[in-house]
Order: sequence, then C-alpha cells, then structure tokens
Amino acid sequence: MNWLERTIIFSIVIVLAALTAWMQSDLIAEPEEQLSIEQRHDPDYYIENFTAVGMDIDGTKKYVLEAARMVHYPDDDTSLLDKPHIIQHSPNEAPTHIYAETGWVAPDGDEVIMTGNVRVIRGKDATGSGGVTTTERLRIVLKEPISQNKGL
Repeated sequence: MNWLERTIIFSIVIVLAALTAWMQSDLIAEPEEQLSIEQRHDPDYYIENFTAVGMDIDGTKKYVLEAARMVHYPDDDTSLLDKPHIIQHSPNEAPTHIYAETGWVAPDGDEVIMTGNVRVIRGKDATGSGGVTTTERLRIVLKEPISQNKGL
C-alpha cells in the first residue's frame, strides 16, 4: 500500500467517524419534556357497564345515569360516556328517559352534555300525555342547587 492509498483510507475513516458523531448528536438531542399524567389528557381509568344513582337530601331517587362505558380524565376531572342513558325521576310524574350516542360529564358531576341522536322519552302521567323529542345535543343539569331559604 502506498502513501496515497493510506491517505484515502484514513480520510474515509475520518469522514465516517465525523458523520457518525454528527448523526448521534442529532439523534440524542435534548429529550422532550415528559408531561405528568395530570398534565396530559390521558384517561386514568374506565368502567364498563357504568351505573350511578343520584338522590336528594331525603334519600329519594332523582336520577339514574347508565353508560356502556365511562372513561375518566384526571387533568380536567371530566368523563366521557359511550351510549349514555339517563332516567330522571320527579315526584308524581312518569320518569323521563334520555338516550344518546355519547356524553360528557362535568368535573363536579352536576352537568351532562348528551350528543348524537339524543332521544328524550317521557311517559304519560297525570301531568301530561308524554312524548318523544329528538335533537343532536342536550345539556342536562342533574343536581339542583340547595336553596338557602328552603322551607321558609
């Protein structure tokens, strides 16, 4: 091997080493900041065949909330519902059934927004003949605020 061949081989090795170092420095850049689970909008749990019952202060059933699946998100404390069904109960009235494709539950659990093919079905009772209403979006407030002047 003559001097020229050694110089060419040495130059190629130097260029390859430089390229390798450059590629590694590019690939091993600063790691992206990892967000904690509270900062990401990732679910922390889900429940299949979910059912919740809401009662008033006297223990009377006010509503039943059912869903094929409920997924909870800890970053904003909201939940998403698949195939939600709400049954609202009022004294001396037929229950009202509300069905939808999806639902969203507020952090305090007092508000549900039903979306997608929403159907409200009310049975016949002494207060009315009942009926069916349909819409694409419906906001439902599940808990009434407690009045400071109740009973006065």
